[in-house]
Amino acid sequence: MFRRLAVVLSLLFTSPAFPAVTVLEKGSFIAFTDEFNPLSASRFIKDFLSTESDSVLVFMDSSGGDVLAGLRMIEAVRSAKAVRPALHVTCYVQSAASMAFYFVQLACDERIAGPTSILMQHQASVGMSGKWGEVQSRNILISQVIEWLDKEIAARLGLTVEQYKQAIVNDWWLVGQNAVKHKAVDRLGFVTCSVELTKAGQCPLVFLPVP
Repeated sequence: MFRRLAVVLSLLFTSPAFPAVTVLEKGSFIAFTDEFNPLSASRFIKDFLSTESDSVLVFMDSSGGDVLAGLRMIEAVRSAKAVRPALHVTCYVQSAASMAFYFVQLACDERIAGPTSILMQHQASVGMSGKWGEVQSRNILISQVIEWLDKEIAARLGLTVEQYKQAIVNDWWLVGQNAVKHKAVDRLGFVTCSVELTKAGQCPLVFLPVP
């Protein structure tokens, strides 16, 4: 009887209903919890390219930001993987909206989210001012970037470009298991911080300064 009970418990706790837990330790991950901008992108690229391990964990908790800065980050990750074929990038998504959503889809080999993690994508929004010719020229640039992103993201999600565009006409919100269903992440999982990391004030789960 006890052997049968042990087997049942083993099956329960190894099933997808009980996601694996990742413990963040000092030096074991790169946290990105900022808006995407030139400074935060430069900091991430420096940290990422300085990592010697072939297994890199990125903790993502961002509402998005500057697309061109985000593209620099994606390019840095893809270039590193081209030089180091064994390099594997796993991303744990706490939240990922807009540019952060792009990064998770285009830079991460494995995408993990928690049961209450939130992902969101929407149509690009831009505001431009200046000389009419310059505005038109910049619009051409943005159109090219968005066209490339739409194709890449649609392919990662297993959608046609038109299906993807339709999904994001109004803000497309995905939470936990729904993100798995729509192939925006690969599986569910939990993440926590070690006591040492938390006491050092470096746990990214603590998202506001506390005394």
